[in-house]
Amino acid sequence: METKLIEYIITIAKHKSISKAADELYLTQSALNQQLLKLERELGAPLFVRTRNHWELTDIGKLYEERSRQILEIKNQTYNQIQDMAKKWKGTITIGLTPERGIQMFTAIYPIIHAQYPDTTFQPIEANVESQLKMMDAREMDISFQTIFERKYKHLVYETIFYEPFYLCVPKTHPLAYREPLEPSQYPEISLKQFRDELFTLVKKSSTMRVVIDQLFKKAGFEPKLLFESTSMRTMLRLTENSQCCSIIPRYYAVPSEHVSYFSLGPDASWELAAVHAQNHYINNAAKDFIRMAVVYWKAHPYSD
Repeated sequence: METKLIEYIITIAKHKSISKAADELYLTQSALNQQLLKLERELGAPLFVRTRNHWELTDIGKLYEERSRQILEIKNQTYNQIQDMAKKWKGTITIGLTPERGIQMFTAIYPIIHAQYPDTTFQPIEANVESQLKMMDAREMDISFQTIFERKYKHLVYETIFYEPFYLCVPKTHPLAYREPLEPSQYPEISLKQFRDELFTLVKKSSTMRVVIDQLFKKAGFEPKLLFESTSMRTMLRLTENSQCCSIIPRYYAVPSEHVSYFSLGPDASWELAAVHAQNHYINNAAKDFIRMAVVYWKAHPYSD
């Protein structure tokens, strides 16, 4: 099934630039432009409003791009189903991963999944949840591993891996810190209200996790005094270890430390780690097996190495 031309149009629309699209497609700009002009002559209408530095789809172009994506989706689903029936798996599976922890899982299970499906390319992409959602909606991502606090989208299928608690991290020098090492099941529950006057390092506002954390502070009746904001859980933990502030991190990063005490913040302080894909997107056996291996890995590795 020949679909190169519609892929060209989708790529131009994505970049809003024929030169950038040509670079991605490994074509000369002239060759790509000739293909576009030929198609527009066939249709009898322009697909793009052209300016020097910006190309925008016309209404007809938007319709053409939308139908083109549907055609590509039908093609991909058909090929995936045929490969499952024939037990000959080829192609690429694009996998969305949460930053930091996602790539650890991927590198751990990749040798196993590659041995099982040697002709399939498993392409990892580290991105936040919002970016992953956009890529799935654009059919640029097959499966996604997301940390979420609610299942907001009806057009997505969610498979729970586990529910993960958040812990309050307190320097061992803090008056409320306990001295003896404890197992996670023994972490005492504490109220954020007792830390109203402390400095905090928190994950950045753009994170899904921050939505949950902000609700915890709202429930406690105060806004935290921020020392620092970061996208890295390990950075936040290091600042706490150095006795500069308190922080809140997911269980995965709460590794035992002689410099930090961990506290439970109650049942509201948690989120869900889930495997996600579009409801109407066919998931082939290779992708299903990848999800199964990821579930096994994360249940066996609730904490970072």
